[in-house]
Amino acid sequence: MFEGLLYWHWIVFGFLLLILEMLAPGAIFMWFGVGALLVGGLLFLFPEMGWEWQVLVFAMISLASIFAWRTIRKNNPDDDTESGTLSQRGKSLVGRKTPLVEAIVNGVGRVQIDDTYWRVEGIDMEIDTLVVVTGSDGATLEVESA
Repeated sequence: MFEGLLYWHWIVFGFLLLILEMLAPGAIFMWFGVGALLVGGLLFLFPEMGWEWQVLVFAMISLASIFAWRTIRKNNPDDDTESGTLSQRGKSLVGRKTPLVEAIVNGVGRVQIDDTYWRVEGIDMEIDTLVVVTGSDGATLEVESA
């Protein structure tokens, strides 16, 4: 059964696994698909490779890539749950420096960051004073002189 495997069998199998990855949650089938594609490439270059070696190389590449991916994901998580800025744009602006577009009078003024005007609170300052965002309270930014 396995003796008739050609390089394009592995490539088709690899693409089927990649398609299955799109339909299933997680990132498991992708690595088996990569393993199958690589075996197909190796078999194209070395057509005399026996089916035993093909299956062994497929298993080694697939398992190695799964373990490597999990190690990388564990050491470099995508989302930093400590920052707490998801859906809180004001918090994500902490540390930004910008000039005042409206002077702070009685503790309230305005700045423009990117395309949005923000209400700011802080000590009274003149227009065009460079301020740094130090915190946020809803849609109001807390600022200090930079």
